[in-house]
Amino acid sequence: MAPWVVILSFDDGPNAQGEVTARLLDVLHKHGVRAQFAVLGENVEAHPELLRRMDEEGHQLINHGYWDKWAVRMEEEVFRENLKKGGAAISAALGREWKPKLYRPHGGFYNARQEKICREEGYQIVPVTLRLYDAVLDGREPSKVVSRAIEKVEREGGGILLLHDGRESHVRMKKKLQEEPEGAFNRSWVLGVTEELIVELRSRGFRLNDW
Repeated sequence: MAPWVVILSFDDGPNAQGEVTARLLDVLHKHGVRAQFAVLGENVEAHPELLRRMDEEGHQLINHGYWDKWAVRMEEEVFRENLKKGGAAISAALGREWKPKLYRPHGGFYNARQEKICREEGYQIVPVTLRLYDAVLDGREPSKVVSRAIEKVEREGGGILLLHDGRESHVRMKKKLQEEPEGAFNRSWVLGVTEELIVELRSRGFRLNDW
């Protein structure tokens, strides 16, 4: 029987605060793991070098919209603008037309009209199947996140496991980190969780480098 596959997926980057995304890429490279990165256009514009590194190292790029706002709360034309601006930011950072065009709605929710807009703009929607809700955690108990992830992966037999290397726009992240350096906007603890997950999942027979 073929091993179950777990795809590690990271939302809301790229994040240069504390060099989190760069250090995360180091972890993935060390273990030979390719991941998904669902990026925000405004963060890509601020840190295009990180987006290019993701691409160069074989990771899958996903448009997460231009700004951080739940897709399902957007009016149709605002949704279309957010989608197109996010994709344009990725293409500009790469210096070429970005394909295949993949999209993950913020919050994971969208309606039928928005799905139609995605098709009209040439996008395929990429889901998440295993949520850890780590974006609202401050990392004081990373072992609980790891155990929760292992439990979900074994119960579901693999899937797309969502973590966050960033949180919202780079501007808001910087402000929030100044106000509360160890709060939920500090994503540095995700690095240790990612490495522990890679080692633990492989020890249990899961594959991590396919999508």
